[in-house]
Amino acid sequence: MTDKNQAEWLLVQQSYDKQEQQALWLKIISILVWLWLLKNAAGLELQLGIIGLFWLHEALLKTWQQRAADRLLQLEQAILQAQDIGCQWHSQWQYQRQPPLQLILGYARQAAKPTVAVTYLALIAASLLRVWL
Repeated sequence: MTDKNQAEWLLVQQSYDKQEQQALWLKIISILVWLWLLKNAAGLELQLGIIGLFWLHEALLKTWQQRAADRLLQLEQAILQAQDIGCQWHSQWQYQRQPPLQLILGYARQAAKPTVAVTYLALIAASLLRVWL
């Protein structure tokens, strides 16, 4: 294992863990904001808009986290093969960058993952039920 691979792996792993923690805080904050909106009798449109913004933000965060996970796997493979690929993440990503539509679809895939969507779908359902009942 090269020092660059080792150093990058450690930093990317810490970043990955921090992004997971941020996603959990985002869910907690979205629930608290939703409760505050209910307490202040905010309209359905505002509730759904705020929920949508939080959902989009988490999808972006999870997309970045997935890129970090992909890089961790590349580093681990390089370590097993005694290759030196450390400190080349951005140039490699730029070289393999997808067209804008593919990037947007990647964000949508992250938003549709059950672990991301469940909180926001529950908040949307609760908002709708409050209006209809």
